[in-house]
Amino acid sequence: MTAASALSAQPVRELYIDRRVVTVKPDRIDIHPARSIIFLPLFVLSLGIAVFPAMYFWGDSLSLVLRVVLTLAAIVIVPVAGMGLVYSIAGAHLVIEREKQSAVLQQGFLGMGVGTQELIPFWKVDKVVVKELTPHDYRGHQEGFAQFEVSILKLSGKSVSVGLVTVTRADAKEGLARAREVAGVIAEMAGSRVSVSRRREPKKAEDVS
Repeated sequence: MTAASALSAQPVRELYIDRRVVTVKPDRIDIHPARSIIFLPLFVLSLGIAVFPAMYFWGDSLSLVLRVVLTLAAIVIVPVAGMGLVYSIAGAHLVIEREKQSAVLQQGFLGMGVGTQELIPFWKVDKVVVKELTPHDYRGHQEGFAQFEVSILKLSGKSVSVGLVTVTRADAKEGLARAREVAGVIAEMAGSRVSVSRRREPKKAEDVS
């Protein structure tokens, strides 16, 4: 089944990459955080909020410098963690829309999605690349896992990362297929193509001169 027929046959479906969920609709692709990442901003927000009751009950036993530092830290941490919490619940890393003929990338800050946005018009997209990142050495040794990155390559040569797929080495084919499926739906919507770059198997030690 091609990416185009898959999009028309299944109006809404979900694909999964590392820490992100790819929601595919006929005219829109949302790549948003997995719900599991809510715990980091929630934990940081809890720490920030905890400063205020701690200052109220035990502030007299703390030095003036420490109280000032804790107060300033809480003033910074609470709003940033709050925005990160909202992002993890309702935010999106990348939104691709057929009607607008563009993709919008949310450039996150500290993994919390707080930051600026980058607009990528479809006409600026050269291709969607699937690249294996897992290193090999000349002895033929491999890592116990395989990692594939899906990225959008612009005509300018700049690469914009969509996400990673990490699996055990035994499941490398399944991981590659998942990465190619994600790249395929993005390329179909952007009117582009998919390029797969896999690391070549290294030569055996006795073949290395």
